[in-house]
Amino acid sequence: MKDLTNKIKQQISVLKETFKNPQAVVALHKWLETELAYTSNNIEGNTLTRKETELVIDRGITTGGKPLKDYLEAKNHAEAFRYILEVLSKKNEISQDDILKIHSIILKGINDSFAGRYRNISVRISGGSVILPNPMKVPDLMAEFEKYLKEEKDVIKRAIMAHFKFVSIHPFVDGNGRVGRLIMNLILLQNGLWPIIIRPRDRKKYINSIEKGQLTQDLTAYLEFMYKALERSLDTYIDIFHPKTEETKLLKIGEFAKAVGVPISTVRYWLRIGKIAPVSKTSGDFMLFSREQATQLKK
Repeated sequence: MKDLTNKIKQQISVLKETFKNPQAVVALHKWLETELAYTSNNIEGNTLTRKETELVIDRGITTGGKPLKDYLEAKNHAEAFRYILEVLSKKNEISQDDILKIHSIILKGINDSFAGRYRNISVRISGGSVILPNPMKVPDLMAEFEKYLKEEKDVIKRAIMAHFKFVSIHPFVDGNGRVGRLIMNLILLQNGLWPIIIRPRDRKKYINSIEKGQLTQDLTAYLEFMYKALERSLDTYIDIFHPKTEETKLLKIGEFAKAVGVPISTVRYWLRIGKIAPVSKTSGDFMLFSREQATQLKK
């Protein structure tokens, strides 16, 4: 963990210089609007691809064949992220009213009867064995939670532990994971840091680390997972603004399609049938292809 925190400090120092440029901040906020919607919703079972998420957020385009709820979740999450940026610009603390507002946006048009309201019924996590607090205790637990957000001085610890405490209270009937991740990332943003992106491929490890902490009070696995996710996320931001030399020689899918002279849909078809495979992936999970592959396919 010590090596991890030392690396995170180095990454933060690199990014601090980059984000003194307001245009870089705006560009990253725009990218995060889609990326966080895609990853956070996917963890909860949303079936939209990253591209489908981007299309519905930016252009209101639904490609068909997917549940309406999935499109609403994408649009709502993007709106909730824009809301936390508003909170960020106005104050440096998080209130229960902010949390209720975030939740009301997340469930808007999906479950309006529960949106922005603490639960008054008992709930269980599907497939889990954790016993969640009695609904009668939720208001008091949330008051304690709000107090914790003002007392813990270590910013990264506060953000990561806020996420754990929030999902363990489980104050809402639905949407707790998405709201918990937004609260965590708001804390980081408020303190000049950047959001933790939890990759869909890490879903099982992520959920298991939380459940182990809840059942045993041993948070080692959870903390290691989250600090590693933060390190990987910071690497992603560095990759975007300071691409590594070896990765600049590789092509993202749009660049690869252009180099070969075919539509992106054709490249996706080739991937599906196994005609080609990416030679690498970025820290943000984007596929990368070599120029040699493009040359061979053109032949």
